[in-house]
Amino acid sequence: MATSLQFPRSSRSLALIVAVSVGAVVLTGCTPGAEPSSSATATPKPTSSETSEPTSTPSEATPASDAPVVSQPIDASCGDLVSADDIYNYNPNFTLVEDAAPNPDTKPGQIAGMNGLTCQWVHNTSKDTVDIAVAKLSDDELTALKNLAITESTPVPTYGAPPIEGYFTVIDSQGEAQIFTGSYWIAARSTTFFEPGDVEELAEAVMQNLPA
Repeated sequence: MATSLQFPRSSRSLALIVAVSVGAVVLTGCTPGAEPSSSATATPKPTSSETSEPTSTPSEATPASDAPVVSQPIDASCGDLVSADDIYNYNPNFTLVEDAAPNPDTKPGQIAGMNGLTCQWVHNTSKDTVDIAVAKLSDDELTALKNLAITESTPVPTYGAPPIEGYFTVIDSQGEAQIFTGSYWIAARSTTFFEPGDVEELAEAVMQNLPA
């Protein structure tokens, strides 16, 4: 009679326990790794005080405008500037007008605005006027006026030898002369001045009579 082999039940149970234990170990090893902690510190951002632009420097104050040109005092009157004999020799029909004011848009009017000496003579018949004005100024002020005169008028050499400078032009049917001598600026204007030579006699008288 053949004999069948039978293993003890205790042996199978032991094998099952071992298999289960090994499976548990394998499963434990396959468990996914832990996620990184959400509490990790973020990189700090610079504060507003660290990123702000440098404070701009206030702009400098705008310089004040140049002061107006004012003539130095001239120790002379209109009768001294052009004497009665001088005006008679020029034309006996002209008479001095007291407290007359030249047109402000003319060179004599500009000198009046500088508190210079301004004089006017009127023709007794035609009522034409002759305006003559003188200002005593600094070298810088005279240089600026000379530079302007050469751009808006015509040089006239017959009013005097250098360093005297003379200019003449006609504006609105009125002749206008400018003469620079020493520290003086002389301006003359009239409808009776048609050309530079019409002013020469009066210009010579004024230059001779100016205070030193």
